Amino acid sequence: MFLRRNFSALVLCLLCLTPLLADEAFSSPLSLEERLQRLETSQAELYHTLAEKKSAGLSEAISENMTLSGLIEVEGSALRQRLPDHSTVSASDLTLATAQLGLDAKVNEAVGVNFTLLYEEDGELEVDQAFMHFEQGSWNLSAGRIYLPFGAFHSHFISDPLPLALGETRQTALVLTYQREFFSLSAFAFNGNEDKASSEDQVNDGGLSLTVAPSEGLEFGASVLSDISESGAEFLGGNGYSRRVAGWSAYAHLKQGRLGLEAEYLAAAKAFAASDLDANSDGRGDKPQTWNLEAAWELTPAVELAARFGGGRELADAPRREYGVDLSWMPLAATTISVEYLHGKFASSLAAVDHSEQLTMQVALAF
Repeated sequence: MFLRRNFSALVLCLLCLTPLLADEAFSSPLSLEERLQRLETSQAELYHTLAEKKSAGLSEAISENMTLSGLIEVEGSALRQRLPDHSTVSASDLTLATAQLGLDAKVNEAVGVNFTLLYEEDGELEVDQAFMHFEQGSWNLSAGRIYLPFGAFHSHFISDPLPLALGETRQTALVLTYQREFFSLSAFAFNGNEDKASSEDQVNDGGLSLTVAPSEGLEFGASVLSDISESGAEFLGGNGYSRRVAGWSAYAHLKQGRLGLEAEYLAAAKAFAASDLDANSDGRGDKPQTWNLEAAWELTPAVELAARFGGGRELADAPRREYGVDLSWMPLAATTISVEYLHGKFASSLAAVDHSEQLTMQVALAF
């Protein structure tokens, strides 16, 4: 109950402060560049997909053919978990969730380079992405360390949707894309880290992705990955497997006026062999599945309220059911304040907790 009370208080504070800070933000004199930037930033959040997050920032020119952009996210959270013996555990934290710096260089009209550094608290500074891309008409070829187009991960929340937890995949790969006005088709290939115990180390992983946008505000797509154990979930732990299992994803995105709807399903195509993955110890191989549904409503151009209902099956430590609400507000250009409440219900055979409640507040700044 304490999380619900705290959430109500935070939401009430934000709603009360919104008119005051918005008036202050919009009454101050703005340069032409700032006014154009504000017009372009007509949403309450800085990004809605993984791809948008990785390119978030104002792309400030630092030379004739190079731009620099960045993203900082600071989060405060309170967590309460109920254990199987009905006892409870509480914790709170303040973290630097994201410190991201991206450099884009245009070598010529057809060739470019993207380089991104990323730091997340309790982790190490790493090269998040580093790839070159070649464009010729409707064709684009990217080569290097890159997030693969497997899954879409549309979301209006601070916390990642469950399909992203299972399907986010970053590899050193080749990605070939053919794009027209209403659709985009991508094929990719890479040498993964997970292989059959008896196989040789070769470039034998890949996938396909199709995105269709038949009209403004409507988009849907599907993608397949030849080996879902290559995703960032790393549920096999690098121990190899006896049987390869593919993954697939389907999603739909609708934006009509102030209303936005998101739906996505991402799962293994079949069950793993019990010797490879049996997190619930039932003697049968697991078939990880995740899904996410969200609805978002723009209360004003700078304030958005969203609701989530999602879940997962046969995926260790993921909630069986998840629901919550999120309130996001952009008081200034490129600055977002968000408050989120999530409730999770877990399967006893896959997690050490029965229920969880988490309240998170985030301040995000793009530059």
